[in-house]
Amino acid sequence: MKRLLLLTVALFSTSLLVFGQSDPVKPEARPEVTTEVKAAVKTDVKAASKTDERTAQAIFEEANGYLGRRYQEFNKQNLAYDPKVEAQVKKEQRDLALKNAAILETRGLKGDDLYYQGLLYHIATSADEALSSMQRYIAEHQDGEKAQSARNVVVLYSVRKDKVVDAVAAVEAYAKHQPQNSEDRYRMEFVIADAFLRAKDYKQTAIHAEQMLVEAKTFATKHKSEVSKRDDMLMKSAVVLADAYANSNRKEQAVRVLEDLRRISMSLPSGNIYKVATLRLASLSPSINLQKISDEMASAPFEAPPELAVTQWIDQSPVKISDLKGQVVLLDFWAPWCGPCRFTFPKLTLWHQAYKDKGLVILGVTKYFGHDDEGALTKAEEIVYLRDFKKRNRLPYGFLV
Repeated sequence: MKRLLLLTVALFSTSLLVFGQSDPVKPEARPEVTTEVKAAVKTDVKAASKTDERTAQAIFEEANGYLGRRYQEFNKQNLAYDPKVEAQVKKEQRDLALKNAAILETRGLKGDDLYYQGLLYHIATSADEALSSMQRYIAEHQDGEKAQSARNVVVLYSVRKDKVVDAVAAVEAYAKHQPQNSEDRYRMEFVIADAFLRAKDYKQTAIHAEQMLVEAKTFATKHKSEVSKRDDMLMKSAVVLADAYANSNRKEQAVRVLEDLRRISMSLPSGNIYKVATLRLASLSPSINLQKISDEMASAPFEAPPELAVTQWIDQSPVKISDLKGQVVLLDFWAPWCGPCRFTFPKLTLWHQAYKDKGLVILGVTKYFGHDDEGALTKAEEIVYLRDFKKRNRLPYGFLV
C-alpha cells in the first residue's frame, strides 16, 4: 500500500512558522546557508528584482507556501512517499526563501519589509541574517503583532548562536509590549530554560520554567478544547521546573510542583498528566503519601457538570445529571457507524450487570446522524433504527439522543 506525501498547511501563522516543532528545544536539524551560496543568490536576483513589483508579504508567502503547493501536486499524482524527494523539496523552499530575501534587500528596506525579510531568512535557516533583520525591525517598531513575532525569532536564533543574554532581553521586552500570547511566551521561555538546563545553571532554569508554568496554566484556562497541547505544556513546564529545583537543593519545592501537577490532573481531568506526575513524584520522594492528594481532591468543591440536552430517551426514564449525585455515572458517547464504539458494548454490558446495584449508572449518548448503513433516515425513522440497534446488540442500559 502506497504512503502518500501528506498535504501540509500552506499558510502558517507567524508563531507556527517560528516554532513549528512539537518540541521547540529540539528544532529540525537543517544546515545553515553558506556565505558562498548567499553571494551567488544575490548576484542572480539583481536583474529579476527590477521587474518584481510584488509586496514584501506576497514575496514571503510565495516561499512560505512552497511546501504546501508541492505536496498538493504530489498528492494529485498519487506519488509514493520518498524521503529524498521530501529533502529536495525542503531544500528548494530554503533556496527560494533566500532568493526572495535577497530581492527585498535590493529594494532598500522600508516599513514591514525588514520583518518579512527576517521571516524569509528564518525559512532559509540563515541565522545571522534572520537575527539582524528582526533586531533592526524591532528597533523601529516596539509594539504590535509583528514586533512580538520578531522577538520570537530573536529568542530562537539568539539561543542557537549561544547568545542567551540577548534571548533573555528579547523575552523581557516581549513581556512589556502588546499583544501577548501565552503559547508564544511559553515557547520562548522553554527555549531559554532548556539552554540554561544544558549549561547546568539550575537557578536560571527555574526562573524561566516558573514562567513557562504560568503561561501553560493560562493556556489551559483559555483553550480547554486543545487537550493534547494543554497536557504537553503543563507536563513539560512542571517537569523542567521540578528538575531545576531538585538539582539546586530545593527538593521540597520540587515535590510541591509535582503535587500541584497531580491536583491539576485530577481537576481537569487528565490521565496523561496524572501518570507522569505520579511517577515523577514517587521517584523524587519514595516515602510520600500519594493517597493524601487523592483524598484532598475527593473532598474538595468542584464545578458541577453541565446538564445533557436530550430530545429522546430510549429505554430510560428522563433523568438529570444532578439527580445522580452520589452515584458513579459513565457517559458513553457513541455512534452506530463507529467500530471502536461497538467494540466496547460487551464490556459496558458486563459492567452494567455487575455494578448497577452498587451505584453505577451507564448512559449511552448519541445524536441524530440522518442515516443508517443503507441510506438516509428521518428523525422518526432513526429512533426506530436506534431502538432496533439497541435490541439487536442486547444493550441493557439506557440510551439518550
